[in-house]
Amino acid sequence: MSIHTPYRPLDITIPFPELRAWARTATRLHPIPGSPTAADSSVGGPLLWPADEEWPVCGEHGPGTPGIAPERERRYRRILREVDARPRTEDGGLAYTDEERAELDALSAEPWHQPDRHEGGPSPLLALAQFYARDIPDLAPFAPPGTDLLHVLWCPYYEHADGPFSHFGPYTRLYWRRAADVTEPLAVMPEPAVAGRGRYLPEPCVLRPEQVVEYPYVDYLPEELGRRIEAWEDELRARIGDAAPWYQYDLSLAPGWKIGGWDSWHTTDLVRVYCDACGTEMRVLLTIDSYESHAAEGSWGPFPSPDTPTAVKVGRDGEYRAFVCPTDPSHPHRMSMQ
Repeated sequence: MSIHTPYRPLDITIPFPELRAWARTATRLHPIPGSPTAADSSVGGPLLWPADEEWPVCGEHGPGTPGIAPERERRYRRILREVDARPRTEDGGLAYTDEERAELDALSAEPWHQPDRHEGGPSPLLALAQFYARDIPDLAPFAPPGTDLLHVLWCPYYEHADGPFSHFGPYTRLYWRRAADVTEPLAVMPEPAVAGRGRYLPEPCVLRPEQVVEYPYVDYLPEELGRRIEAWEDELRARIGDAAPWYQYDLSLAPGWKIGGWDSWHTTDLVRVYCDACGTEMRVLLTIDSYESHAAEGSWGPFPSPDTPTAVKVGRDGEYRAFVCPTDPSHPHRMSMQ
């Protein structure tokens, strides 16, 4: 399946040629439900993980911590998919069986959809995604020398102590490796017995990477240029009405899961992210987005593609970003929520 981003409503570098100096490429990942293997770039698929390498764990959650067993969440989703695929009832409703309705009602009645409890002890991190540099044009510039594969794992709980890998979201780890070095892959990936939130459990998705050009969130730009862009928007909207494109929503930053590009600060003011080890301003490596397009960003909607293919939602249906040091990729990454 070919997925593509619609053409931009206009080329913003025509009225503002100085923006060309700020252009960055990003690779939109375009996840779609599928059956990836360890040889594929994917979200929610198996990782090419060495069988003789210890699987990382999180030890922060004590006995009795509430959550939901991954298989229970998967069962919940399967029922919804099966029901949605059936013909509608005569009044246009969904055709649940009595057993399905009872099962869904029982699960939904649990507080916060968390009917299970963590038994205590270290919990395996959950495999979130893996990305091969051969598939994703914007991954290679971030890769440490000699590596071509990135593994992303997280602990599927919101509640974690503050630290460089956790900022109002799941404790997240990045692992770089050389794919050719993995001669004996792990056959079965460990996973936590309980996830703090079902929304942190990804659906297996294959990727349809597409490279696009992005321009910065307006607060990164010189103040004078930002003012001129805002005045241009106002003039354009006065002239052609609500159909006029917005710089932020239509012409600068693509929504959805992506590698590279620019980072948005639409929920808070701009917060520049600096490396704890050397003080260098960091670059956004990975954006984990709750939606592939947003209501205000309809012009970016990929075609054809579901809007929530991974089933992952972060924050208040926002974005969770991994920032890395451009000077030394071995320095600890940082996470940020928007």
